[in-house]
Amino acid sequence: MLLYASRQPYRNLLICSLGNPGHKYAKSRHSLGHILLDFLVADHHRQLERVHSPSLDGDLTEGISSLNTDLLSQRIALFKPCTYMNVSGMAIVNAWKWSQKKYGQSSRLVILHDELSLPVGKLKMKVGGSSKGHNGLKSIATYIAPDQFTKCGIGIGRPDSRSPEVVADYVLRNIPPSDMTVIMDQVYPQLWQILAKLEKGT
Repeated sequence: MLLYASRQPYRNLLICSLGNPGHKYAKSRHSLGHILLDFLVADHHRQLERVHSPSLDGDLTEGISSLNTDLLSQRIALFKPCTYMNVSGMAIVNAWKWSQKKYGQSSRLVILHDELSLPVGKLKMKVGGSSKGHNGLKSIATYIAPDQFTKCGIGIGRPDSRSPEVVADYVLRNIPPSDMTVIMDQVYPQLWQILAKLEKGT
């Protein structure tokens, strides 16, 4: 059964990331959503507290947002599932249920994920549309209507070959340091601006 959110403007963000658990995949292209969420958590660390709940299959922190300096008491929640990418949907649904209980219907769900169709250094925000074969987005869409959450796709580029084996190997390899520099210099500031606008309901 798909879950639907109210269509009113939101300001309370639940930001979730997609990736794979464990040290082996921590720096991989496919875990770029997790990597950027970690930076968001670090930049909010003084205002966040860990949320403990038996229903949560992952790490959830919640507290005062730093996205907009003029919203001094605005709340934010950030969630990293500890499940594998292709079965992350239920964990994110449970985090979203927590968010809706905490904030009422003022919760807006945002998903950070890697995007093969974008070059390194590019970011695209989208609501609805196809998952383009991304197994994490497919899993979420099993439970939540695609037009009810905001996708922030972060470009990782694409290998020359479209062979599934080559693509799988590519996304599971570590992000090259040169690519990570571009992502932090160009993409992370863009992501912050996008999240700040979403927080204001724009």
